[in-house]
Amino acid sequence: MFKKSFNDYALPMIIRSVFSSIMHTADRTIAAIFIGASALVATTLVTPLLYFIYGISALFIGGLGAYVGLLIGRNNLEKAKKTSSGIILLLGVLGVFISVPSLVFSDKIAIFLGARGDMVLMASTYLRIISFSFPIMLIARGLDVLIYNDGSPKYSFKLSIIVTLMNLGLNVITVALLDMGIFGLAISTVISETVMLVGGLYYYTFKAKILKISKPSISIKTVVRIAYNGLSDFAMMFVDAVMIFVLNQAFIRFLTPSHFEGYAAANVLIVLFYSIYMGASMGLQPIHSQLMGKGEFSQLKTLLFYSVKRTVGIGLLVYIVSIPISSLILKLFVENPVALQHAKFFYITMGFAVMFSNLPLQTSSFFTAINRPIESVVISLARTLFLIPVVAYISIMFMGGIGVAVGYFLADVILILALWVYMKKLDISKLKVYD
Repeated sequence: MFKKSFNDYALPMIIRSVFSSIMHTADRTIAAIFIGASALVATTLVTPLLYFIYGISALFIGGLGAYVGLLIGRNNLEKAKKTSSGIILLLGVLGVFISVPSLVFSDKIAIFLGARGDMVLMASTYLRIISFSFPIMLIARGLDVLIYNDGSPKYSFKLSIIVTLMNLGLNVITVALLDMGIFGLAISTVISETVMLVGGLYYYTFKAKILKISKPSISIKTVVRIAYNGLSDFAMMFVDAVMIFVLNQAFIRFLTPSHFEGYAAANVLIVLFYSIYMGASMGLQPIHSQLMGKGEFSQLKTLLFYSVKRTVGIGLLVYIVSIPISSLILKLFVENPVALQHAKFFYITMGFAVMFSNLPLQTSSFFTAINRPIESVVISLARTLFLIPVVAYISIMFMGGIGVAVGYFLADVILILALWVYMKKLDISKLKVYD
């Protein structure tokens, strides 16, 4: 059962996530070549804010998937359909409210995030255009979660691949051919998110098997329940934003611009490993949620540990295979020889360090999926609000560039030891799920 569940749900999401990361790398390659390394730095500076915005949306998107999966497991299909329709409407309204501040105060936000000189215009332009996609993105991601819970991972996979390839093609046209610069990079994202939305609406209207379109139902109690369950995903994204902001400030204060440029380039490749781990977690969410709803508790931890072991192997294989070609890829992002050496160093050291993030990340997502957000919040806060920022900041201050990898490594090893002891003793059947 575990192999089939992993192959049917987790593996397509892993492939999809890795493919999206590779295409995103290609996007940033185009930006670096045709706009310059400044485009890479500008988008990196904006990342903490985007993480914060995605964190707010995750309150409802992550919570929606876990709650709907639980309802399906309990065979409460009518409530699942009405709740789904209601939350999708709510996501659209939320997206509009989120986009307005980013649109109006983009210059001030860019400066706050660390942009200086010419970088202010580039970062604020990117943020201003990207903000138009927030309502579209929220609805599209909500629909994507429902498609997975509806038992159609293949449709979600195909739609994502099509949209990702489209985004790459649009970047080639707008940035490389039409010379639209950072504006073209951002507008390509907006168009691609729109296509993702249209594909999701088509499925939801004409192809849904369980979660068919119905009269929306939004009660304060249900919204709070879903937001409560999504609290862990919000915390994860929010504290990631804080962590990235702290690390960015450490780079600015203790290291050189060449270090920051090399770090930004290496991160384009390192994100592949997070794609593997989080792809598996997102893919297995419907299975975990429905098993919890059915009361089949004995299978939950076994499936989680099976997923962790499989993805550790996949991640390690990708890391080893990519080392010989990493230099060639990194050369596409940085021209400065010193920055290139830093990029190679960061990829080798951080690439190894993030191998240890697998268990903490998947365990945090696991508790969200079984509708136990409290444990997820504790894991996320411990890792990304306290352990990594504190250890990495101090390590960078005293050890230089190697301190980034040391911070990630030590934080995750500490957390792995604590989680291993906790999970071994945990009896999931005794955990209370709030309705």
